[in-house]
Parts: sequence; C-alpha cells; structure tokens
Amino acid sequence: MKVKVWGARGSISISNANSIRAGGNTTCYEVISECLPPGTKLMIDSGTGFVPAGWHYLSEMGQGLKYVLLYTHYHWDHVLGLTLAPPTFIDQIPMELYGPRDEGYGPKEVVQYIFKRPFFPVDAKRVTYKMKFHTIDDFDVHIMVVHPKGGFAVLNLDQFNMLLSAKKQIPLRRKKYDISECMIIRMAKANHGNATCISYRFEEIPTGKVFVFCSDHEDTVGVSLELRRHFSNADLLVIDAQYDQQKYINQTTGFGHGTPYGVVKQGVVCHVKRIGLTHHDPGSVDTFLENKILPEAVEALKQLRSNEKFRHDYHVDDIILTDQDVFLCYDYAEYEV
Repeated sequence: MKVKVWGARGSISISNANSIRAGGNTTCYEVISECLPPGTKLMIDSGTGFVPAGWHYLSEMGQGLKYVLLYTHYHWDHVLGLTLAPPTFIDQIPMELYGPRDEGYGPKEVVQYIFKRPFFPVDAKRVTYKMKFHTIDDFDVHIMVVHPKGGFAVLNLDQFNMLLSAKKQIPLRRKKYDISECMIIRMAKANHGNATCISYRFEEIPTGKVFVFCSDHEDTVGVSLELRRHFSNADLLVIDAQYDQQKYINQTTGFGHGTPYGVVKQGVVCHVKRIGLTHHDPGSVDTFLENKILPEAVEALKQLRSNEKFRHDYHVDDIILTDQDVFLCYDYAEYEV
C-alpha cells in the first residue's frame, strides 16, 4: 500500500514563494493498493488537490478509470476541488462518493448545493447522472470492504464480524470472495467541533499494512478507547497538526485542529509506527513548518519518552517512534505504508 499526497494544506489553498516545498493544495490524499479494482483511484476528500490528481490520470481513460471518493466531512477546503477537476465533467469517468450525514447533508446533497448558481455556473444535474452516492449513517458500526474483483461494499460491523468468526467469504456483487484478498476500511469520529468528521483506517489484509487518515482532529486530554482501537499499531498515521502549541493555547483552542504535541501523544499511546503531519495552516510557510511545527513534534517525543508519569498513566511500556518516524506531508509526495 502507498499513499500519495495531492493536497496537504488546511483551511484554504495558498500560493506563495515561501511555501513551495509543502505546497498549497487543500486536502486530497490517494490510497494506492493491489486490493483496488484495476483502474480505480481511491481518494480521501476532494480539496483543491483533487484538480491536479484529476489531470494526472486522464491518460488512463479507456482503461477502466474510475474515482471513488471518501469524504471526511464537507468543509470547503475538503470539497471544492470537485468543481474544477476534469473527472467531474467527463462522461466516460464514473465516480462514487461516500461520506457521513451532517445537518441533513450527505455527499449527494453537498454536490447539489455547491453545483448551483450563484455559487457555481454548472448545475448539479449536468454531473450527478454519472455519480453514485453513499451516505454512511452510524459509520462507527459499519465498515467498507474492497476487493480487486468484487469492488466496494458497506457492511454492518456485526455482519462482518460474524463472517470473520465463521471464516466465511464476503458477498460482493452476487459473488463471494476471501477476506484475505480484501482491504477493510474502518471509520471513527474525529474531534472537529460541531462538524461530523470521519477518520478512515485502511487495513490491507494481504500484506497486513495499516494506514490511518485523521484530518481535522483536535487533541483531548485523554485518548478515547474508540480512537485507541482506530489508531492502534498503524504503520502510518497521517494526522492534523495545524497549529503550533503557542497559537493553540492563545488563539485556536476549540477550532477542531491538532498540534504537534497532541499528535505525537496520540501516536505514542496507540503504538503507531510512523506519523505524517498534515492540514498545514495557510500561514505556515516552509521555514515555519520545518523550524517550528516539526521540531515541536520531535521535542514532544523526547518529553514523552522521559516522562515516567505519562508512560505509567497511559500504560506505555516502550516508545517505538523515533525522531525520523515523524515527518511533514508535502504536496505530490508518495509514501510507502
């Protein structure tokens, strides 16, 4: 499994000479796996990074090119790229959109809202005919199953667990497939204030690799049991670390975004192997990210390593993270999970 970054910026896209390395595209990540059906591009969110992602794969038209979009939530910086990305407007490229229900809006209602005058010149009726929409209610008790031949399906957690315990095959598209050939996508609620926001956990069963994406998530004093299970032993956790500690304390507490310290604390508690910092603040230029945000994360790791009370309270026997295991996510970078 690999993860491709098409947009790692938060809040609003930017373009300036001081942010070339990190880039300015808002949230859009691609999950690359042999468990996906051939030609399927699995994207998390469609921030402005979805525009270059859409251009990039146009050469694969005629080869089964299809987009599956998993939405964390529907704030502008996570949806706006859909309005200008080529796949949206090309008849031959089917799209499936999955996401939570928030204030009565699922993926279909969101598309109908943003594709209408006076907000946008193209009416939703011109694009929705080629889209399939899946609103996931009670996402914490549902999972997604992906198979290279069977495609995508959403199952109740108890239904999946019964199949798993009975060592039965997964029914997909009127056929049955071995779970050992599938990718399992689990969901948990991120802490993003009053927004309903999903964190996605991708478990590639054939390789045992685990990738967790958790954008727009504010740290809390403790780490909930749900998130401990969700983050547990991830090979790669990409997580929101938008604000440095001082800004968070003085200004942005309650805004629904993370800090380097909070990110590392959660990673340590959950025995994560690597952490990628994302959702960079629009005001954080390259030098600030590299000389402030990343060093704060490394310093947090040092503090937690030497804090016996922390290790006792959170039952952390051994900290497997090293300084080199924490890094900044940059636009267009690709990471092996």
